[in-house]
Amino acid sequence: MPYSIETNFAVEQTSTLSETLSFANGVSFRLAMDRLKFPNVEYTVQTLALPDMTMTGAPLNTPQRNIALAPDKIDYGQFDMTFLVDEYLFNYIEIHDWMLGLVTTGENKSTRLTRDMTLQVLTSHNNVAREIIFVDAYPISLSSLPFDTTIADTNYLVANVSFNYSYFKFK
Repeated sequence: MPYSIETNFAVEQTSTLSETLSFANGVSFRLAMDRLKFPNVEYTVQTLALPDMTMTGAPLNTPQRNIALAPDKIDYGQFDMTFLVDEYLFNYIEIHDWMLGLVTTGENKSTRLTRDMTLQVLTSHNNVAREIIFVDAYPISLSSLPFDTTIADTNYLVANVSFNYSYFKFK
């Protein structure tokens, strides 16, 4: 894994909190993908969640009980996102074609099938406070689009997409 971070497990303080600490707002975010390849997806994201991260230690088997050793691998959950579909289906087609290209195009040095995605967490003044980069992401599922003439009110179409990725890092 190319991403590495030196973690200091010593007792001394590793970070400080500012006196003007504000809390993160769950509606202040932006998701940026490769803008040249996927220009229509960024501004239509409705919901997403920072995926979970789990570790399990290898068990040390003893006659009386199993003892969990310190973990040596990290498992990242999939990245799920809900987005509004535009009336020409441009953003839906972008994800659809990306998925189709994953299975029909062989990866070589001139073809990159994965993309990095950046989740930007914004401050209360809409400035970027933190960026979370999902490295080598690619879609693994895309929901259906329910067209229904029996609905009286205008309901805009939304789609769900799930991504796999190698890892995420904070910038």
